[in-house]
Amino acid sequence: MFTHLRNIANVSLGYKSLQNNFFYVNRATIDTYGIEKRFLVPMLMLKDLGPKVFEQAPTPELWLFACREKRADLRGTGAWRYVEAMADRSAAEKKQTGKSMTIRQALEAQSGGLWYAPKARPAFRNIWLRKAFNSVYAPFVFETAALVDQRLNSVSPIKGITWREVAAALTTSIFAYSLEINGAASMGAGALEAPTKKLRDYPVLDIRKLSSARREKLTSLAQAVWREEEPNDWASDDWKPKKKLRALDEWILKAAARKVTVDQMYEDIRATCQARIAIADDKKKKTKKQQLDSIGSVADSIVQSVEPRLKMRNFPDDFTKSAKLDLPLVFDRSSLREIVIERLLDSYGIDIRAKGGATVYSHSHPRPVAEAIIRALLMGRSTFSVSTDRKAMDEALNDFLIWVEQTEKDIEAAITESAFGTGYEDALKNEIYLRLGVHPLAGVAVLPTLISL
Repeated sequence: MFTHLRNIANVSLGYKSLQNNFFYVNRATIDTYGIEKRFLVPMLMLKDLGPKVFEQAPTPELWLFACREKRADLRGTGAWRYVEAMADRSAAEKKQTGKSMTIRQALEAQSGGLWYAPKARPAFRNIWLRKAFNSVYAPFVFETAALVDQRLNSVSPIKGITWREVAAALTTSIFAYSLEINGAASMGAGALEAPTKKLRDYPVLDIRKLSSARREKLTSLAQAVWREEEPNDWASDDWKPKKKLRALDEWILKAAARKVTVDQMYEDIRATCQARIAIADDKKKKTKKQQLDSIGSVADSIVQSVEPRLKMRNFPDDFTKSAKLDLPLVFDRSSLREIVIERLLDSYGIDIRAKGGATVYSHSHPRPVAEAIIRALLMGRSTFSVSTDRKAMDEALNDFLIWVEQTEKDIEAAITESAFGTGYEDALKNEIYLRLGVHPLAGVAVLPTLISL
């Protein structure tokens, strides 16, 4: 009654773009360049999915830029404006080589054809599984097939089997037990890793051996779980499976003629899950304090190396040429809470709000002028002047983004050389920017519509 997962379904890695900072675009980027809908494919990330429900219907916050038209056919489109704007931006460096390349160079090196066209074809699937599990093993189920990033594995049925039948088999506690036994607890915090290639060989209910009537029964039992119960958390205090999941598990054990009871199986899953997490927690406690104590001193060291370069030039003063800085501004930087941007063609309406909620500055400016104000604040400036000359501020911004990008590369290189573990890289980076008095979004290519200060 059981077989390898590969015999009832195809298991594949989620979508891999090879250059996320170009191919994954948010609403702000779409609106800025006016990218047409026909070039956009809804893209989901792990963070978009609800961990407390089986059936998923999230609203996408990212889109895959999927333009395959030739340059001659794109003239005048927002898609081409985006391609032209991003071509010479720095690509994400490969950790193996550390070689600096533009986005165009990096994508041209990967294959022939149109460099700006995604190399992989989007594959929409109804079933997605985490690549790493903690204490919830449930699949993500989509009534309407979805495209998800490579942090998840897709599972699609072979011919003659429906996706609901496969999803039902993956919903059972028997599959949770299969994951716990066959997975590798090699990731941080005791997470159970289920790599794509190995997942294909995990044992699962052999749907092919069920009659049509039993397949219908399996599906109906699973759908009752999806619609009426939350995914079971085997590490929680309330860990025992609820009525609908228990009914599904009991039915399968009976169909498979297994003598083991569901309670015995549940106790084994619970004990194995707890032991894995307990071992990881013990190890983590012994090392976490040392790591946290070191973050401050490492951050100070990195700041000492990059701060002199930051102090050499103030934005926007030292990035304008002969333009008159005719708009003086003064802010109490420490009291500011957020910046809200409203885009309208090439104008930005900006609202700068204090911690109490009061608006301290509200005005509409040409995009380069508005961006200059915002980025000056993000660089920690309180008193500064900008030019209302659109062209002058556009040139200043281009110069600034190139300059600040090098600083960000210096910080990334220093973090890499510090040998901190993956779990501490973000904490270290936050400490560095905090000590520098610079907001992490100061040098991003496209500013989001809401920035928390």
